[in-house]
Amino acid sequence: MWHVVVWGTMAVMAAGWSLACWGLSRLLIGPDWGAGGTGAWMAWLEQWRIPAWLAELLPMASITALKAWLTAWGPWVESLLVQAPSLLAWLAPLVWLGWALGLLVLATLGAAGSVLVVALRGSARR
Repeated sequence: MWHVVVWGTMAVMAAGWSLACWGLSRLLIGPDWGAGGTGAWMAWLEQWRIPAWLAELLPMASITALKAWLTAWGPWVESLLVQAPSLLAWLAPLVWLGWALGLLVLATLGAAGSVLVVALRGSARR
């Protein structure tokens, strides 16, 4: 039973981590950051839609808050990427490398949790 709790928790955390990395990757490769000016960024943000399966899970207030946050931070990110255009070429692969390392950490924590469950179960029997 406790193994299911440990690995279920790790699965939920891995799904959240994967979703966050996917969203950041889409944000990095979605708009035309190199176009210059906020017109391209804002046009991309206006036409961008949350996937239907995800929109059903999230409350509308969180989607509105996300778009407001992106509207506020978009010009800053755009100015950063205009100053260093080569930054964009390695940011998306860096996100996926971070994703892989995060999943490795979660798998390690799950294994440690399973070992702890076995150790606690063994000491309770004695």
